[in-house]
Amino acid sequence: MIEVGDLERFNSWWKTGGVSSALVKKYKRELFYKIQKFVDLRFAIIIQGLRRTGKTTLVYQLIEELLKKGVGPKNILFFSFDEKVFKIEDVLDGYQKFVLGASFEELRDKKERVYVFFDEVQKTGDWESKLKVYYDLYPNVKFFLTGSASISLRKRSVESLAGRVFSFTLEPLNFEEFLELKGRDLQKIKENPNLWEKDVLPLFYQYLKYGCFPELVEVKDEETARQYILTVVDRVVYKDIPEEFNVKDVALLKELIYIVAKKPGLILDYNRIAKDLGKSRQTISDYFGYLEFSLLIKMIYNYRGSPLASARKAKKAYLGTPNICFAFASNVESLFPFMLENVVVMAVHAEFFYRNGYEVDVVLEEGDDIIAIEVKKGGEELGRLKRFTLEFSTRVKKSLLVSMEGEESGAVPAWKFLLFKESYLKV
Repeated sequence: MIEVGDLERFNSWWKTGGVSSALVKKYKRELFYKIQKFVDLRFAIIIQGLRRTGKTTLVYQLIEELLKKGVGPKNILFFSFDEKVFKIEDVLDGYQKFVLGASFEELRDKKERVYVFFDEVQKTGDWESKLKVYYDLYPNVKFFLTGSASISLRKRSVESLAGRVFSFTLEPLNFEEFLELKGRDLQKIKENPNLWEKDVLPLFYQYLKYGCFPELVEVKDEETARQYILTVVDRVVYKDIPEEFNVKDVALLKELIYIVAKKPGLILDYNRIAKDLGKSRQTISDYFGYLEFSLLIKMIYNYRGSPLASARKAKKAYLGTPNICFAFASNVESLFPFMLENVVVMAVHAEFFYRNGYEVDVVLEEGDDIIAIEVKKGGEELGRLKRFTLEFSTRVKKSLLVSMEGEESGAVPAWKFLLFKESYLKV
């Protein structure tokens, strides 16, 4: 049975009237402004993302904004299922009884709105069907659901809450957000990027190593950053995935992450990995699926002209952020080209690469148009782009070569590509 204290510990604004400044950061990420457009609509909102990317901070900012707009403090409930799991109906019954002093039905008849924020909601059983009941019965109750398990949230919400939710993903910090958090003026940098190169370039290397996590932006000690990232990985491997899938061999999960971290963008050969590790092919396939579910790993597929054909072909595995590569690496500098490829894949939300006698790192499809991107790691990338352009001559509208720093052979320095991505990708 839930007690009032279980609710009060998450909701200090019931007593103070505002969210503690320790919980609300001044900097608001782009997703905050996107979600604002949907706050007054009836639809439930799902926010998913890798652990420690700022989902809870975002929720507190949304709550603070509601309070500023005049919503009564007790009409806002926040509850996290991350540490202690209660039934959803027990939490909501306790909230109505101990805090509101009225039922949702009574408030509905008064046209009084209530805002409910559930963190790590996927950890409580049958959450989607229970929330469907509340959603359908009480249009005055607005639900915000957050979690670090993408497939669980997305799949179950589609199955049971179809037409009732808008889903958003809070990704690791992008380079622009990182620079703003470092106190840089983006507008000035973009007005004259070459003038700012000496200042921005060292920050780009920090971003590549450990700048994708908001809490590490101001950290200077690399070992501290490394341990933080390893802790995030361990939390997912030893707690989140086993809880969702009843996985026993957590050591295998860790080993698979290490394999990808040694070379982000590797072609997944389940048979070879299974043989090397003494496991079945199905086990390896399943465990990579769990890692993808947790957002620690991202898969992209060999482009074949249609999603179905591509899904049946080879896959490449990347990390949810190149920062994980830094955390596992003994010689991070040697992995910079692969970490760069990883960050480009994440930045453009790549779904495809191309491999058929030669390889192109990223294939973006916009209707009938194609954009090809190669990340400079050796000296053959330009030739591969030319071959691909010839092979798909009627569809390729643009090809890009992205480098760590230099602009030789028409390459775009990575930091510039990340800052002017929309312009470079415009067909």
